[in-house]
Amino acid sequence: MAAMNKVAVTGASGWIGRYVVKQLVAKGYEVHATYRRTPLSLVGGTWHQVNLLSGEEAIRFIEKVKPDSLIHLAWDAVPPHCYRSLSNYEWTRSSMGLIHHFVQSGGQRVVVAGTGAEYVWEEGILSETTSRDSYAHAYAASKNSLRIWLQSYAEIAGFSAAWGRVFHLYGPHDPGNRLVSAMVNALLKKEEAFCKYGGIYRDYLYIEDAADAFVALLESRCQGTVNIASGKSVQLQQLVGLIGEKLGEDSLISFGKDVPIEPLFIGVDVTRLTNEVQWKPSYTLTEGLKRTIQWHAAQME
Repeated sequence: MAAMNKVAVTGASGWIGRYVVKQLVAKGYEVHATYRRTPLSLVGGTWHQVNLLSGEEAIRFIEKVKPDSLIHLAWDAVPPHCYRSLSNYEWTRSSMGLIHHFVQSGGQRVVVAGTGAEYVWEEGILSETTSRDSYAHAYAASKNSLRIWLQSYAEIAGFSAAWGRVFHLYGPHDPGNRLVSAMVNALLKKEEAFCKYGGIYRDYLYIEDAADAFVALLESRCQGTVNIASGKSVQLQQLVGLIGEKLGEDSLISFGKDVPIEPLFIGVDVTRLTNEVQWKPSYTLTEGLKRTIQWHAAQME
């Protein structure tokens, strides 16, 4: 595979995207970043306002830039709204068009952001090779449909493609006020921090590590589906407890008493990520939480 120098990043102003662009720029790539509303010019790269759901705009962007590699992160992916949104089908359609024109203009390597929600969540370890794919809601069905199409298209058209399945993330700039952000914000305001299911185990990865994993996946020769996770599941009671401990507000934390409908333990098999992509996280859970708390605290000053 020829050396890749010019990278297009879609959804670059999004949560993962901002860190992906920053890391690519630091590595010396020529980065062309798309945004919908607000560019993040301070992180570097060249920014392009593109409505990716418009086929014409996407084509114009690809023809103008002619990137040799593409990291496709753009999608309406903030839970819980994303699970049932009709926009999933629009993103599937437009993503196919974008990737097709990228390949037609000479693109060599594609990395797309998938999701752990593509799996049927069953008790145990979720693996790229043995776990079942879910079509239970629009988000999972649309992502899985695009993934299967990409794999087939790459094989026949002769380009390199990888699919990074992301699990639970946490860290600065969280747009969805997910568990960690919600807990940190509540405790900083000295309000009750309620966690519905303290007994379940889930895999949490710091946002900068997730971005770094995508860059490593781009630079690797790895193809097909790769789980992007820490590989270490943590009990939510312990996770939330660590936040309370760091803020000295343990007494404000409470847990629901309902028995969870979801599996008690979900682990993630990161063998491909570790061995083939040769990547592992830089931040421990403790370090990641410390940085997240510092960021949220600074936002309140």
